[in-house]
Amino acid sequence: MTDVCDVKKRIESATNALATGRPALIVSGADDQEVADVLIPAALAGPRWTAWAVRYTSGLLCAAMRSTRADELELPAMVRGNGSSTTTPAFGVGVDAVAGVGTGISATDRSRTARVLASPQTRPVDLTRPGHVLPLRTASRGVLERRNSAEAAVDLCEIAGLSPVALTATLLGDDGTLLQGTELAAFAQVHSVPAVQVQDVVHYRLHHGDGHVGRVRQTATRIVDLPDRCMRVVDFDDELTGAHHTAFIGSTTPAAAPTVYIVFECSHRDPLAPDCGCRQEFETRRTRIAAEGGIIVYLRSNPRPANQYTVQGHELAQGSISSILTHLGFTTVIVSGWPGDQHPTSARALDLTPTVRNPAYKIAASL
Repeated sequence: MTDVCDVKKRIESATNALATGRPALIVSGADDQEVADVLIPAALAGPRWTAWAVRYTSGLLCAAMRSTRADELELPAMVRGNGSSTTTPAFGVGVDAVAGVGTGISATDRSRTARVLASPQTRPVDLTRPGHVLPLRTASRGVLERRNSAEAAVDLCEIAGLSPVALTATLLGDDGTLLQGTELAAFAQVHSVPAVQVQDVVHYRLHHGDGHVGRVRQTATRIVDLPDRCMRVVDFDDELTGAHHTAFIGSTTPAAAPTVYIVFECSHRDPLAPDCGCRQEFETRRTRIAAEGGIIVYLRSNPRPANQYTVQGHELAQGSISSILTHLGFTTVIVSGWPGDQHPTSARALDLTPTVRNPAYKIAASL
């Protein structure tokens, strides 16, 4: 299982840097296939770090953005119908900002173009074509739809509370080869640049959402009158999959780690219905938490096809569960029936980390 604390530290280190306009590195692949991309938040791009990126990369600066935003700016793919939309991001025609640039190639000009691309106020007429910054059209659901460094770059900007547009380029050594392994680690240390894996962004999105919208949203709280006692029931909407989940909460002690029982829905979708197929399992768990305390998390099926995501069904369920429990204020729990476990009846300790939401994008003070 992914080390939650380490992932959170790496994501926080990267987003803290991005929030101040500093770069971060996104690493994909493994061993001799490792590739590192420099990421600069387009909303805060300036000449200093843009010039730095040109110096240590291929120099081909791309502005990664959601394909929906690229459509709004009338930035279609260079090549249509080549299948790139399902495997890799598609390049758009290069652009420059209409105002405030010279030739368009300097670090000052390209950082200006990046900020214009990141501004929500920008319209197609604010860009000239062709230009020196290549748009990169990424998947609408980011790394959860396509596990790629460009999607991770856009997601990280959003998690940092910035406009979801990222200036990116591939990191190279002085000899023109990819920086990998110990050389990559040394570069990050010398330049004080935080590095994250694409998988780190996937994990964060699964468990915490996109930074300004959490993975789950509480929709209702009610008290259900059951035969042996009343029980607090909390309903949640899954902002990623559209599913509706419910937590049944027995007595809990703040200082102790409560036991959490996972129950998956049957065809009736209501564990309290008399003819529900999962009623027996639910009643067994409910009786136990009524007597001993604890929580039941009742997970309903995802209405969207699982093949829309780059993760498996049990990973989607894990993210829902941890987000629900975090929302309820728990930091450590014992989970019985953790999705994906080889032994479904076994219990495991789960440490939870809080979700930090950024309610609005930060926009550069000056374009």
